[in-house]
Amino acid sequence: MWKSVDLVLDYILFFTLLRLVRSTVITDDTSDLGTAPFEYIIVGGGTTALAVANRLAVNHSVLVVERGPDLVNDEVINDPFTKFGTPSPCHFQIDLAPQMGFNGSRMIPMTYGSCLGGSSSINTMIGSRPTFAGMSAIEALGNPGWGWNDFLPYMQKSETFHPPNPTQHAEGADFIAVVHGFDGPVGVSFAQPLIAPTLQNAAKNTTNTVFEGEVALSPDMGDGFSGGHYSRAGGNVTATGILIEPTGGGTTSTFNVSREVVLSAGTIYSPAILQRSGIGNTTFLRSIGIESVLDLPGVGANFQDQILLTNVSFSLTPSANITNVTGGGEVLLAVVVAHPTATDSLGSNGTSAMDKMLRNISAEHALSTNGIVTSETLTTQAALIADAYQIDHPLIEIFYTPGPTGINVWAQSVLPLSRGTIRINTTDPSVDPIADAQYLTTEVDMVVAIAAARRVSSIAVTPPFSDLLIENALAEAGVPQVGATDEEVGQWVLSTYTPGTHPIGSNSMMPRELGGVVSPELLVYGTTNLRIADASVIPLSVFPHTTLGLYGVAEKAAEMILQAVAAESEE
Repeated sequence: MWKSVDLVLDYILFFTLLRLVRSTVITDDTSDLGTAPFEYIIVGGGTTALAVANRLAVNHSVLVVERGPDLVNDEVINDPFTKFGTPSPCHFQIDLAPQMGFNGSRMIPMTYGSCLGGSSSINTMIGSRPTFAGMSAIEALGNPGWGWNDFLPYMQKSETFHPPNPTQHAEGADFIAVVHGFDGPVGVSFAQPLIAPTLQNAAKNTTNTVFEGEVALSPDMGDGFSGGHYSRAGGNVTATGILIEPTGGGTTSTFNVSREVVLSAGTIYSPAILQRSGIGNTTFLRSIGIESVLDLPGVGANFQDQILLTNVSFSLTPSANITNVTGGGEVLLAVVVAHPTATDSLGSNGTSAMDKMLRNISAEHALSTNGIVTSETLTTQAALIADAYQIDHPLIEIFYTPGPTGINVWAQSVLPLSRGTIRINTTDPSVDPIADAQYLTTEVDMVVAIAAARRVSSIAVTPPFSDLLIENALAEAGVPQVGATDEEVGQWVLSTYTPGTHPIGSNSMMPRELGGVVSPELLVYGTTNLRIADASVIPLSVFPHTTLGLYGVAEKAAEMILQAVAAESEE
């Protein structure tokens, strides 16, 4: 017989409360909201949260609780040409636990957004969807209904796509109409005008040369090709509402819920909220004085992020310092993005070795750091990643970005296997949790990073791209030479990598016995009315850039919630 236990979520209010029920009220005064329960309470006001709220609020009362300000009219945020990292009231950083580095550990901050809109308010506005192979891996992990064909309609539902005009098309912009949506709330378009067309052409041709003609140029990054152990019966823990504690001190407010609580505070903060509410690893919670409500060891585990090889800028030759190369004053990050596969990057022998490493992965380190719950967690995921690479899933991502006197060429890993944790160390909700990504702590991830670095070096010395640069551009940039040893390249990687800032996985959607936290319906295992809808539920890093995929998650979450209401009314 199920035993009903009330659950109250702790959350810290910095500024904004948003109520949606046919009309919208934004306030930092909790007394404005009355005492009546809301049908839905959404904890967090980021990308996914507001998209879910938008759908639910059509016919239901919804309370969205966000700790950051309302910056909807802030031009720093709304301008797509704003550089990533530009200070704004939404721009925050959390200091990660010490990470891997050449001379031991490195102290690295991770950037995130804290305002209505969340991290989508500070990102670089790159529109990139997950791949067919990636979503197949998500589904194969025990999540029926999350494969590409099932998930694509939700991404389409969120989107209003603006096709390229004739001039943009002539300069290289293309699309595949059938994979896009044309009536959704999120606008997706090409830059007007296209940025640095001469650089784009050089970057495409050089990429084709460096990868020996094997990197196919997709006409549309949204087409899915870049190059079940669960119970629907729910559980016995019911969320009754939330507690809000003002950061400046004062009276704690309580808001009750009549239907569901949707946790959407992001990969870093959603697991922290669960842990402070007594949901997580019971042994750990008791060690910091928290009474366990629900033993769910996967909360905060499986945390992962890609790594970026940044700070790589190649100086332009004076004759190339023109607008169609540099973009002038209007610069977008990544005017050209390449997605080489494992075979493209490593060759057939290297790909075979990579496949063997993945299928014989050691889970010892990840277990010792609590990044995974069982050995099977990592071995299952590694095998699915190997399967994805055998299809066409990208191994790395390469970005070309023009600057006033140079061109940045960055590289990013795509499917990291290193696993870390998000854990609180105090019951005080004003204190950040400890985020430990465990970057580059598997041999596989180091192999990928070294391969990415080598390709950046090759690009700098390969025409026609190299024709745009000064003669000693590679040496001046401090990037390893083309013939450097793996040890030399690896040392450079460990000294210079930065967070990819696409953190996911800390409340993963996968079978509970593998350390999963939510079911394919996004219900927290062992609860009746607590869902999670944010990047923390994505168990594998198949969203190269998370925003467009998360809009799809939001649409799917909202539909499942509304379907539950419809089923209830039919009973």
